[in-house]
Amino acid sequence: MTHTAILLAAGQSSRMGTLKGLLPWNGMTLFEHQLNSLRKSVFTDIVVVLGFEAEKFLSIGKKHSAKLIINEHFQDGKCSSIIAGVKAVNTLSETILITSVDQPLHPVIINKLAGNLRNSRCLIAVPSHQGKRGHPILFSSRLRNELLSIKEEKMGLRHVIHEHEKFLLELPVENEQIHLNLNHQEDYKIALKKYTGR
Repeated sequence: MTHTAILLAAGQSSRMGTLKGLLPWNGMTLFEHQLNSLRKSVFTDIVVVLGFEAEKFLSIGKKHSAKLIINEHFQDGKCSSIIAGVKAVNTLSETILITSVDQPLHPVIINKLAGNLRNSRCLIAVPSHQGKRGHPILFSSRLRNELLSIKEEKMGLRHVIHEHEKFLLELPVENEQIHLNLNHQEDYKIALKKYTGR
């Protein structure tokens, strides 16, 4: 059995004003940081979904032996990229981790999600800090068909989570970075100084 991660990097980053994946983070680009974090975890299969200006990420993705998918319909919204990623996941994969390029990962946290979900009867695992849920979200591959059916108008992944709330495992962690979303330049500057000292 394998664990698969889907890294979403297809958006235009319009609110940020520049490609988020190419922003500096811990001495490398944010895109490289995400790939490195996944490589240090149990998620041995990595699917990267690209879209807007995909060519700027291809060489980095290949260097990390990721499966690169180009979503030609990325402008249709995040759901289209998630579906493109799930379609590329090996059917033998035990779990599917879904994360975005602007949500810095920590290997310890994602390993904890995988280990705890495997040892439970749950279908979804999410980290939480001080009672507030964060990211990334880990799904059992038993939800594969539901992930392939998500729609923007039905709130995407939130709908799947809502439908299976009884089978959701919430894991408390000490790391507040699970709440980090780098949407605007100001968000990025604050996070960069706080978490990387730069």
